[in-house]
Amino acid sequence: MVSTDTKTIVVLTALSVEYLAVTEQLTNLQREDHPSGMIFERGELPGTSWGIYVAEAGDGNQAAAVLTERAISWLNPRAVFFTGIAGGRKRDVTLGDVVIATQVWGYQGGKQGIDGFRGRPRAWETSFELQQAARYAGRGHWAERISPLAVPPPRIHLKPILAGEIVLDSSQSALEEYLDSHYNGAAAIEMEGAGFASAAHLAGAVPFLVVRGISDKADGTKRATDAAGIQETAARHAAAATMAVIAALPEPCALQGSNAKPRGGHYRKEVHDTGTADLRPAPTNGPKQLNRADHGGAVYAVQNGSQTVNNGPGAGDQ
Repeated sequence: MVSTDTKTIVVLTALSVEYLAVTEQLTNLQREDHPSGMIFERGELPGTSWGIYVAEAGDGNQAAAVLTERAISWLNPRAVFFTGIAGGRKRDVTLGDVVIATQVWGYQGGKQGIDGFRGRPRAWETSFELQQAARYAGRGHWAERISPLAVPPPRIHLKPILAGEIVLDSSQSALEEYLDSHYNGAAAIEMEGAGFASAAHLAGAVPFLVVRGISDKADGTKRATDAAGIQETAARHAAAATMAVIAALPEPCALQGSNAKPRGGHYRKEVHDTGTADLRPAPTNGPKQLNRADHGGAVYAVQNGSQTVNNGPGAGDQ
């Protein structure tokens, strides 16, 4: 019997290299078959209570949308992720870095007239709660999940991502000129995020996030970077970042209203009859200890009874 409780998270991929990178992060893998014939594997994320379902959709937005809808309706997960590789579009986003989407921009909608092409894009904001978990994970030792670890270690960027049906590998093309003019804020470009985000959005209350490791710069060097093994490296980095985000989520017991102390051990969550949550710092012997507290998806740092919110972009997010 497939689990449908709050302990389930779904991680979807497009390519085999991405799928293998995700499953390398898990233990106790077991096969689970969807009635349609889609094959999932369920594993455990060490150190957490999460059960992770992983599947490989194939490339393209249509396949991503179909698999996302099936996974959500079948498993009723706590959250759903799309994880893999992408082309980078910013000078400060280097090969091997990870871009976590704050928004997914579907760039190919539009109208072609005698006066040229006029874009009619679509955009989806990813879940605030998962963005918060990503910012929290990015401030920690998330890269320690990567084996072997690159030197210097990769960075996490929370920025918009472009999604279409075109493999972009030229810095001089008409498409590149159009994207640079109309979507200059995007840090990466890929081929599944729009379908995934659309299906997750239509599912309603399921939090969703796109996580991409940069495997090329979409500038004509893709063949060389692929031959150098950067795809495998970027896929491993994206998988590690995804697992760090999942590990940063409150444990299932806390989500179900339990008085048990969530993972991290830094605060107590007490649920009263009024339905409100009282977040109290745990006792500490150190005068400068920072404790974690969660409220409405935001992650707070608590020091000596005072609260400081940490939900803005890091110094590198510009």
